[in-house]
Amino acid sequence: MNNLKLINILRTFSKTEMKEFEKFISSTFFNKGRNYIPFFNQLKKFYPEFDDEKMTPEYVYSKMHPGKNFNKQMIWNMTSSMLTMAEDFLRYESLKKNKFLKEQQVAGEFLERRLSSYYKKKLNEMESALDSLGIGAEYFRHKAELEDGRMAYHFIEDTQQFLPELVKKRADYVILHFMRELSDIVGSLRTSKSMYNSRYDNTLTYKFVTNLKLDKIVEYAYGVNFKYAALLDIYYETIMLSLEFDDKQHFFRLKELFEKNHHLFTREEKQLVAAELTNYCVQKMNEGDSSLRQANFELDKFKLKEEIVFISRLMPKVTFMQILGNALYVKDFEWAKTYIEEYIPKLKPSYQKPTRLLCYAYLYYVQKDYGKVLENLSKTEFIDSLDKIYVRTLYIRTYFEMKEIETLRSYFETTRHFYEKNPYVSNTLRSNNIKFISCMSRLLSAMESKDEFELEKLKKNLTEDQTIANNIWMIEKIDEYFSMRKSNKKRS
Repeated sequence: MNNLKLINILRTFSKTEMKEFEKFISSTFFNKGRNYIPFFNQLKKFYPEFDDEKMTPEYVYSKMHPGKNFNKQMIWNMTSSMLTMAEDFLRYESLKKNKFLKEQQVAGEFLERRLSSYYKKKLNEMESALDSLGIGAEYFRHKAELEDGRMAYHFIEDTQQFLPELVKKRADYVILHFMRELSDIVGSLRTSKSMYNSRYDNTLTYKFVTNLKLDKIVEYAYGVNFKYAALLDIYYETIMLSLEFDDKQHFFRLKELFEKNHHLFTREEKQLVAAELTNYCVQKMNEGDSSLRQANFELDKFKLKEEIVFISRLMPKVTFMQILGNALYVKDFEWAKTYIEEYIPKLKPSYQKPTRLLCYAYLYYVQKDYGKVLENLSKTEFIDSLDKIYVRTLYIRTYFEMKEIETLRSYFETTRHFYEKNPYVSNTLRSNNIKFISCMSRLLSAMESKDEFELEKLKKNLTEDQTIANNIWMIEKIDEYFSMRKSNKKRS
């Protein structure tokens, strides 16, 4: 019974939803006059896991009808009917979350019943509610639907002379929605290429979008003072950011447009555009291009100021660490200290102490105060798997800088064992970091033996294989080694 569709749905219900569902099935409007509460009361005893071996049809029936012979058909009927009500409840919950759709259905009933004055008023209310939310993923689609609704109203009222203007507005909204969707799709195709090496230049989408003169459309929109010209430009630059990835001007133009017009968007849409910009910088940096670090840091400060980085008033820890990393890279240490103290309380409480210590360890590492790095790392036991990876990487870097070679070699073995045996480390992170350990062993051996040919081979390997963790840092260490050797030769 614990694998039934009904049970799998109930497992997803929160405590509040379980209470609401009980009210739902108690209503004669939904239960068609049948009493499902005794059956529900037996099931909810097993909430939330629903994995007790006692939860069988026979057990549930015996509790509902003590002393009676088991009736399989009755349990089956109850389960089937409650499943239908559970799906109806999910529809009801979904409708509660989507105010526009809820009002649209009411408006549709007004239209069906020829209550045209109520219908027109409802359309206006819907548009006001939509505009108050800001521009999101479905904004222009809904705006087009509202114009459809107004056209239907004028057909009822026999005032078709107003239709041409409505048709134009609807067409504009359809184009804007299309551009927004197209920018999202092209961005997803680029992500698939970078993450999974999936080609997209042979797709219908690529052929379609590259044969459109989108720049001319944007130019025209500005020329006629189109109300949404800047938004059209944002969608265009987002598309071009993917199609012409090596042209950084698209990044700077999109960043400028976003910072000027972010107030028009919903919180979710702001986060999506900001993520697109940040991900572009990160990918460029992963390719060894650090020229966007300062721009990414300025973008971080903008996102903090406008509170774009928060999800339900909390900041994701990954985002927190990325922002700190950018600040340390550009060596704005005072800003970094202020940031740590001001924004650590924005993390989940359980993350705050270990993250503060890890952050200061990074800060001291960049300032080359290696003793304090080790001191901070030793002050707490890190529980999160990603934190453990950060910590192990930082230990390796610190021991390397301190020239603690024997300690470092010993630490390689324990770290390799950690990656091989830890079930909470993803296969990708495991593979990338094991490669890092192997490359570090090669690096140490080559430096000790002064094998410049091996170092050149290793550098080529690190440059070509972007999946090796910390590859950019190791390339920097190799370059530092060659620079030092060259300098020593000149002196001698």
